[in-house]
Amino acid sequence: MPTYRMPDPATRRRAATLAEIADALGAARCSAVLAGLETRDFLVRELVLTLIEQIDRAAATVRRLC
Repeated sequence: MPTYRMPDPATRRRAATLAEIADALGAARCSAVLAGLETRDFLVRELVLTLIEQIDRAAATVRRLC
């Protein structure tokens, strides 16, 4: 007779938190990309590109934690 173990609440909570962080980083990245497309100022574009790199770095870290 098979038995089913309920998931550990702490593990599920951690996974949900990491998923929420990953979603927020994805939304921030999309916003930064759109902002970068709307400006022609070199300095602003460079700052936006740096922001996108940092968001990607944070997202990669979150994926490793999952």
